[in-house]
Amino acid sequence: MFIRSFFKRHGKQIAFHTFSCLVIGALLLVAYSAYQYKQMTNQWYAPIDGAKGSAKQAAASLPPRDLLTGTEPLKPFVALLLGVDSRDGESARSDTMMLASIHPGKQSVYLLAIPRDSYMELPGKGYDKVNHAMAFGGPKMVKESLEKFLNVKIDRYISVDFDGFRQIVDELGGVTVDVKKRMKYSDPSDDTYIDIQPGQQTLSGEQALDYARYRKSDLGKEDSDYMRIGRQQEILKALASKGSSLQVYTKAFSLMEILGQHVKTDLTEQEIASLLLSYGDGTPNSIQADTLVGQDERIWHNGIVGWYHLVPTAERERARQQMIKEVTP
Repeated sequence: MFIRSFFKRHGKQIAFHTFSCLVIGALLLVAYSAYQYKQMTNQWYAPIDGAKGSAKQAAASLPPRDLLTGTEPLKPFVALLLGVDSRDGESARSDTMMLASIHPGKQSVYLLAIPRDSYMELPGKGYDKVNHAMAFGGPKMVKESLEKFLNVKIDRYISVDFDGFRQIVDELGGVTVDVKKRMKYSDPSDDTYIDIQPGQQTLSGEQALDYARYRKSDLGKEDSDYMRIGRQQEILKALASKGSSLQVYTKAFSLMEILGQHVKTDLTEQEIASLLLSYGDGTPNSIQADTLVGQDERIWHNGIVGWYHLVPTAERERARQQMIKEVTP
């Protein structure tokens, strides 16, 4: 009786205070999220020329149309994606290279994998494997080399180091793939120890990285670079499918912390926010994977005979046309 009387007299006040606390809590959560997002984008924003200008100046020369001030998504653009093997005391190496034609309006992405032994002209260094461009001149040289090789304009780049990749996969609870065969390889010189059993399974971050990098074998015939690229694309698709899940939102803060420490890009804060709105609205995203195809040949280079991946002109033109088609508004 007392409780009923108490709530009759004070129920409105209790409801008001409860509602106020919920609103304040929500505002604090939003404010903290904005702070974390700002910290993350400040950490990973790294213009390709090394000079940090204002985000407004950077955005002026890029494809974004209206960003968050209107209903229009970003204009389609091409991005360079790099998986970087960075070890203490060594120059960073681009173990994975892809070009992504991104069309936010269609929520589509066309991924073109670049074999790392592809033979092309590196600005100021002559002809060599594109894999060496990262060590010679960082993302800028990789970008310039591929722009000339494929005759396409690359608008943005995104690089993630291996440790960040491992942590992201682990934070998302692993990735599920169907491993076609046992993968076993060891190299004590660089602490590489790969041993993955066949069958459908959920791989940890370490296992997913091994799966994506595996090529040499202790058990018999080695894999081609195309097979390796196929597994890398498989992992990316598996991660992308998790990108629109509720799990990503529940772990947003921890993911932002990882991304801030291990990702570098020249996408601006506003561009990233706009892409999140475009690709995170719950509508299924379309991802098409492709590979630049050529032939491995032994050729003389700097007085040494070595294996290089030679890509015919016709194949380069095919890839160029497909990329242009995908980013046509």
